Amino acid sequence: MSPARQELFFAIRLRVIARLCGYFCLVIAALNLVPLVVSLLVKDLSISASYAVIIALLLCAGLLLCRIRPAERIQMNEAMVLAALIFLVVPLLMTIPLVVDGTPFIDAFFDTVSAATTTGLSTLGPIEHRPFSLTFARAWMQWYGGLGIVVLSLALVVRPGMAALRLASLDAADDLVGGTRAHSRRFLCVYSVLTICGLAGWLLLGGEPLSGLLYVLSAVSTGGFAPTDGSFADLPGLHLAWVVTLVTLSGAVPLSLYHRACQNNWRELLKDRELKALLVVCLLMTVLFGGMLWGHGMEISEVLRHAPLMALSAQSTSGFSSLAPGALDAGSKTVLILAMAMGGSVGSTAGGFKMLRVLILFGLFYRLLRSMSVPPDTIVEQRLGDSRIGATEVQDALLIILLFIGVVFFSWLLFLIYGYAPLDALFEVVSATGTVGLSCGITGPSLPSSLKLTLCADMLLGRLEFVAWMVFFYYRTWFGRKRGRG
Repeated sequence: MSPARQELFFAIRLRVIARLCGYFCLVIAALNLVPLVVSLLVKDLSISASYAVIIALLLCAGLLLCRIRPAERIQMNEAMVLAALIFLVVPLLMTIPLVVDGTPFIDAFFDTVSAATTTGLSTLGPIEHRPFSLTFARAWMQWYGGLGIVVLSLALVVRPGMAALRLASLDAADDLVGGTRAHSRRFLCVYSVLTICGLAGWLLLGGEPLSGLLYVLSAVSTGGFAPTDGSFADLPGLHLAWVVTLVTLSGAVPLSLYHRACQNNWRELLKDRELKALLVVCLLMTVLFGGMLWGHGMEISEVLRHAPLMALSAQSTSGFSSLAPGALDAGSKTVLILAMAMGGSVGSTAGGFKMLRVLILFGLFYRLLRSMSVPPDTIVEQRLGDSRIGATEVQDALLIILLFIGVVFFSWLLFLIYGYAPLDALFEVVSATGTVGLSCGITGPSLPSSLKLTLCADMLLGRLEFVAWMVFFYYRTWFGRKRGRG
């Protein structure tokens, strides 16, 4: 057994978790300075006061916890527990401004979980009636949620040698090489460049600056929080919708791939098999979705307008929409469900169970077919391009896909018990688990609290790809022998 897997047999050390939580408290405090400044500029003083309280609490907790004596190394299960805690604690803290604005706690928590996990579902009702400071805070939270609170923190505070890759790979950096602060900074640099390019494109095409900022912050994180309830349908022109869509597609590509392309050659992008698969599937879903719309009487001009935007939104898991999903036919909804489940690339901000795992699954089927035509003692290797896919990689891919399906199934059953239409309920649950944000109209203020919490659980499970939560709730994570200081 490898040393990384052996570490899972040591219980976590609370002092290690506490010290690292202290670092993250300081980072999250710094992140909240941005919405604080925005709320001050627009003179939402009650919202400003709530952010000031959050920052003060985080600073006090961070400075206190950082005084704990550090360990020389962090275990894998400690990294996973830390990531799970962050994605629970941050949404809970961020409910304060919404509650101050008069939002019920359950709806405030739902919205902050949706923001942190870059999902885009909301139960707040008409967003146009909310203060600008809160709509900005939602988009900002999606931006740093997509980047990964963990990865951003590594870039700022965690010194090299503390298993940075283990932390980063839980959210959106599965294929980064190495585990030092430098890699996280490169990740942040690429993410920032994509954001700036998206905003520049929006402004060059005549878009309104403030709404463009909200759209781009959500788009690069494949988040989907639009500044209006109509999303793309409320934009003044198709050209602006395509700016946002191209930004979402750029976020669905592995961010480390951009860095490798800059360092070596832009042909690196064309060599990546997962990127090729993503583009092929995007085209396929667009054709299938467009065919469904045309087959149910939509004019071809409208099909050409809506099919690419909706299909690419579902595949990139961004959740922006030019059509109301609830008004679509059953075939169109099924195509979108399939696209949302597959999602974007490993190492991107997108959700779903990722294209790389789809390729591994199809490769497994192909290997089984090949093995039928060779002698029984012949070893048939599974490969992806020039890389050999080992049994561990296949096992991990199948585990994530099966867990995704299992979570969707049991959540779907709860919706059926409440009497929701089967296909619409499945659409909603897949959207939440895939961290997409498209809705058939089920998600809203009137949704029962138990189902709101179910969708919150789906979003959290999907964002951390299930394994971190399995470790979090595993009893040996908390009880058992503990590693010494080294």
